[in-house]
Formats: sequence, C-alpha cells, structure tokens
Amino acid sequence: MGDVLRDIEALAALLPAAQRGAHAYAKKIDLFSGSDEVAAAHPSGRAYLAAARLALLQSEAAEALQEIRDRAVDLDPAARRPDDALSLELADIMIRLLELSEFLGVDLGAALVAKTADTVGGYRHGGVRF
Repeated sequence: MGDVLRDIEALAALLPAAQRGAHAYAKKIDLFSGSDEVAAAHPSGRAYLAAARLALLQSEAAEALQEIRDRAVDLDPAARRPDDALSLELADIMIRLLELSEFLGVDLGAALVAKTADTVGGYRHGGVRF
C-alpha cells in the first residue's frame, strides 16, 4: 500500500504544471474563444463556462466509449499504440480534465492524494466493486 501512495504522490506533484500547461494549450489554440466575454456578461457566466467545459470532457469520454463499442480498436494492452483512436480519446479526456481543474482552481494533485489516502485501503464507492 505504501508504494501505491508513493506513486500517487509522485503523480500528484506533476499535476499543477500539467494543469497550467493544458490551460495554456487551450488558450493557444483558442479553444474557448469568447469565454471572457461570457464570464463578464452575467453573474453565472463562470458557472456556465465550467459546465460547458465539463460537458466537453463528458463528450470526450463518450467518444472513447464509442471507440470501444465500435470494436475497431484492439483492446489488448500489448497492441496499444500512442496514436491509436482510443489512446487519443483518452488523451483528450486528460487534457480537458487538467484544463477544467486549472480553470476552477482545483489542485488536482492534492485532491488525488486526499482521495487515494482514504480509499486505497479498500473503500468501495457505493459499497460496490466493479
């Protein structure tokens, strides 16, 4: 269990820079053009932008699911390539998650450590293992 937490903490240490990088990448490619105006135009503008980002994350997860459902990609880990459709969709999910976390000011690394410290000992979400 100690190795697991140590690995999680090592990953967590990298996440703040990854979040900043994903946010900068989104800005560079103008992913959220006009979002500053939306945020300023209405008191709930920032909530709308957060919800839109979360919906885009959900859409990336749906695209990854579709790759699996279409059975066009080999699910054998030995066959996995970094540029296959499923790998790219999972990368999109990570980019969206990191960017959303930065937008909301969430320290994803600290949250990951807090979550895993409580759950690595056998906690079951909803009392059920998948």
